[in-house]
Amino acid sequence: MTERELIKLEATIRNKMEEIKAQRVSLKDSGVGALMNTLKRADEALYEKILPEYKKMVADYNIFK
Repeated sequence: MTERELIKLEATIRNKMEEIKAQRVSLKDSGVGALMNTLKRADEALYEKILPEYKKMVADYNIFK
């Protein structure tokens, strides 16, 4: 995966996380988990950077359980 694709993937993940926080889309419907798995396979360091933010978002904003 190229650097440009990684930047785009990170931006997509962060955008989806903001949509979940704003309750425009549910965690399940957003598909952010699959994107996180893709990121983990592509760039472990970037994944580790985003993971704490992702976990906090899941714990705080998952009202659609």
